[in-house]
Amino acid sequence: MRNISYTALSLLAVGSGCALSPRPVATVLAPALASPSESEAFAIANDESLPLPQRAARLQGLLDRLTATALERARAQPDDAKLALAATSRLFEAADLRLRRASLSVLDATPKASLAKVLAVEDSVPDKARDEILALCSKGLEIAERAARTQPNDVGLQLHIALHLSLVAWANGPARSFFAGYGPRLVRAMDRAIELDAKWDHAAPLRLRGRFRGMAPWPYGDLDVARESLSRAVEIAPLAINCLFFGDVLWASGEHQKAAAQWRSALTAPDDDSTRYVTPLLHELARRRLAVLPPSHHAAPK
Repeated sequence: MRNISYTALSLLAVGSGCALSPRPVATVLAPALASPSESEAFAIANDESLPLPQRAARLQGLLDRLTATALERARAQPDDAKLALAATSRLFEAADLRLRRASLSVLDATPKASLAKVLAVEDSVPDKARDEILALCSKGLEIAERAARTQPNDVGLQLHIALHLSLVAWANGPARSFFAGYGPRLVRAMDRAIELDAKWDHAAPLRLRGRFRGMAPWPYGDLDVARESLSRAVEIAPLAINCLFFGDVLWASGEHQKAAAQWRSALTAPDDDSTRYVTPLLHELARRRLAVLPPSHHAAPK
């Protein structure tokens, strides 16, 4: 999984306008003429001899080619649910890496950003990244929803419907997302994934619910539910992404020292297969949070 921001997902905002039309996904992904191996991409992700921005940029190119290959395979066998899940997963990974890279670029350009700015940095991501993310996630949503028509009990497909919807809504902004009805669709898919298997993929459904309920406005926002969901996710799988998101919810709940403790855990917490490429950036995002905390909000040493 799968790291989502719901800062901009104000689904009850008043406004007008139709949902944005995504650009063709082929204009975002490089042709898969020579797809790299998984091990090659993983090696780049963990090559600490390269500065993080350069490493992430190289990784993006490799991941885009892996995504293009998965997409071609799914197109060749449109009735194969496993290939559909592989393609929709890759599309989300490619989109999510773009979001984290763009977020860190914004913070690099604003070195004196407050914690509030750091926590809401996705709201300032440039249009180019938004457009690419919208294209990738629109295609991922299409693939996941089509496969789910014949495989309604596949937890991975339900989860990816919700994951892609979250970033489609983010890219569209609050007014368009409200009128497009993204919120109810996201909640249905998210709740279905939890019903099927809340612990799937290292508690990814619980993580999604915690992130969404912690960041969304009324009537979707619920810090108590968010806290409970992410607490369970961290207990099941103390991954960097789970710790980072749990820290964010704890901060929003006013539990500042506990939030700092989770962010500190996220600095060195491990990844999993779904987050292996984005976790170095999540480590850095945790560091940026801690860097702007006043001493009184840091967790006391154990």
